[in-house]
Amino acid sequence: MAIIYSIINNLPLILIGIIGIGFVIGFHELGHFVFCKIFRVKTPSFSIGFGPKLISKQIGDTLFSISAIPFGGYVEIAGIEEVGQGEQKEAKRQDDVSFTTKPYYQKLLILSGGIIFNILLSYFIMILLFSVGVPKIPALNADSIIPVIGKIVSGSAAEKYNLEINDTILAINHQNVASSLELHQLIKDMGGKEAVFSIKRNNQVIEKQVLIDAVQKGAQVVGQIGIQFAPVFEKPVGPITAITQGINTVNKLLIKTFNQFKFLFKNKDYQSVGGPLMMISEVSSSAKHGFRIFLLLLVLVNLNLAILNLIPIPILDGGQILFTTIEAIIRRPIPESIRIGIHYICWICAIALTLYLSYKDILKFF
Repeated sequence: MAIIYSIINNLPLILIGIIGIGFVIGFHELGHFVFCKIFRVKTPSFSIGFGPKLISKQIGDTLFSISAIPFGGYVEIAGIEEVGQGEQKEAKRQDDVSFTTKPYYQKLLILSGGIIFNILLSYFIMILLFSVGVPKIPALNADSIIPVIGKIVSGSAAEKYNLEINDTILAINHQNVASSLELHQLIKDMGGKEAVFSIKRNNQVIEKQVLIDAVQKGAQVVGQIGIQFAPVFEKPVGPITAITQGINTVNKLLIKTFNQFKFLFKNKDYQSVGGPLMMISEVSSSAKHGFRIFLLLLVLVNLNLAILNLIPIPILDGGQILFTTIEAIIRRPIPESIRIGIHYICWICAIALTLYLSYKDILKFF
């Protein structure tokens, strides 16, 4: 009952999370759509989500839809046949408004359009955030964040030993802590051990003996106390500085996100991977901390979506780019039976993975 009550109580935030994810997906698909229009390729349908259509409207030669399952979207492109993308009545089209008749560079830009738009949106949001005061979070600059407790996880060491919101952690075992990064580095190898926490509370310094939680993270056991830090914001900067810092920050995050994916596949450490429900939960939760935190998390979702779509499997942009590149090299289409067969296999695997990750998400919620 508690989880049901929590869902009902947080329904507005959940809806904000779904809208946020839907916007990111829609903007990704808009990238494909815009490049199709630039190069005069017909787009019979444009859908945010999959499954039964909730809302549809015909504008020009495109049927725009919002569908029931919000975890994805597609632009149907004349001359491309893909599993799960509408009726595809014009998939075999071969005239001058077909994808198949366009030169390779135009095909490449059309297929990369979603990734390009996700990155451009990240630049825009980050420049805006620097203009109004960007949040300080570990993903941007962990060593600049003062360790002030903003949230305490239920059942954690922080709750058991009566740490409180707005406590500032000054030291651990009398070793000064100047940032959240230093705190993390100090306790990560202390799982299951006791430590003395020096805390500033109401302008007084107190000490607490805390048994640090030992948490399994993949193949490692790490120390955690179950806190989140209170949001802190930088001072707003002028337009030129905002543009420079916004672009530089997105570039760094892009490299960091790519390296995280690389580490994930190299080390096969999938314990921390969340599914669509966890993604909506994180975006919804960020809305509690204000619009700037929400926008910043959308930047991270954008960049993750961009890098994810570079993976060379056919149901993602990277796979379509790979197929198109192979066809440009061998100067003939890949046999339809092979293409569709690979698509079906990938879709089955993707659906199975989504269901598995959703199952894991539900277990985490409970």
